[in-house]
Amino acid sequence: MQTGLGWSLAELGDPANTAADLLRIVAAAYIADRTTSRPARTLHRELRLSVHLDAPETWTQAALDAAVDLLHWLTGDTWTLEILKAQPTTKSAKPAVKIHPVQTVSLMSGGLDSLCGALLCLDQAESTVFLGHVDSANAVSRAQRLIHDQLRTRQPGLSYRRYVLRPTTDVRERTPRTRSLLFMAMAIAAASGLGAGKVLVPENGFTSINPPLEPSRGGPLTTRSTHPWAFYALHGLLRELSLDSIIVHNPHAILTKGELVAAALRPHSTEDGQLAAITLSCAKPNAGRPKGGNPNLNCGLCIACLVRRGAFIAADRPDKTTYLIDTLTGDAKQTFVHHRRHDIAAWRYATEAGFDDIRVLASGLWPPNTDFDAVLAICHRGLEELRRVPVS
Repeated sequence: MQTGLGWSLAELGDPANTAADLLRIVAAAYIADRTTSRPARTLHRELRLSVHLDAPETWTQAALDAAVDLLHWLTGDTWTLEILKAQPTTKSAKPAVKIHPVQTVSLMSGGLDSLCGALLCLDQAESTVFLGHVDSANAVSRAQRLIHDQLRTRQPGLSYRRYVLRPTTDVRERTPRTRSLLFMAMAIAAASGLGAGKVLVPENGFTSINPPLEPSRGGPLTTRSTHPWAFYALHGLLRELSLDSIIVHNPHAILTKGELVAAALRPHSTEDGQLAAITLSCAKPNAGRPKGGNPNLNCGLCIACLVRRGAFIAADRPDKTTYLIDTLTGDAKQTFVHHRRHDIAAWRYATEAGFDDIRVLASGLWPPNTDFDAVLAICHRGLEELRRVPVS
């Protein structure tokens, strides 16, 4: 594993042992997720983890069950977790970073939603630490750096930290469902280490609910990393670990992507439009690219890109993004459209047939007291945004 974090996580301040151990477990799960192939037929894996922790005694059976249940929800796999006592280490007397108490840790991934979240709380930058993961994809890292540079010109006091955490062996799973949980666990450790009580995960509610666009896209084929149940299950785990003083939530859960873009990007602002164009929302930035394609571009035809394009239209904001599909011509363009045929088919099915309310609600678990009318309303508003995207 390659990482920019030491064992004590002093780079994140002075986190509690339980918060540090949670990150160690999630990091192990992330590495296992990325390096274990998913069977083509069953799509199901049996994954066993042995993780060394500083405070294994805090991991009761209830905590272990909460952890593996959360991992199962995210990946669809069966997880087994073995806890071992770590060898004693000498913890440095002083953290590796100067502890400046903050109120909030906000994730910033390089995507459009995280940019919108940052813009909406930019006036609270002095009490906020923005946190990111140095992604193995060069396009994502490039977007993160450019966003940081632009935001620092607006708010010089902005604090943005990124840390490497990735496998050094071959990546065998291209759709890691544990990536967002890794971000959240890192943010929880930082919140514990810096005295923050809130972790913000900026994501629009439509994408978080992520209703299956067609019947065949359910189960592990549908990403559920910021679904309402994921937060509910995570908070259950935090209660078991006595970390429930830290609240992890999506502040934009009641908005579609278009509504979030409209709230964050100023009308007629060239600066905001250019900044938004830097972000990377593409779910398939490297898959199926024709020869000569620019790997730094959003592809424009995967479901994530179609949702992004619909958001700009619905928000009445100019989309200054250069999409790969618009740079291709001739055989290269035809080949690329062929590679995206399943995404286009799912988009067409959903926009023509609409959402079946029962199928949306039955696609996953829901926290107690969920307002299902609001859930369905945001799904239908999101679908209306998708319908406005021109796809030939």
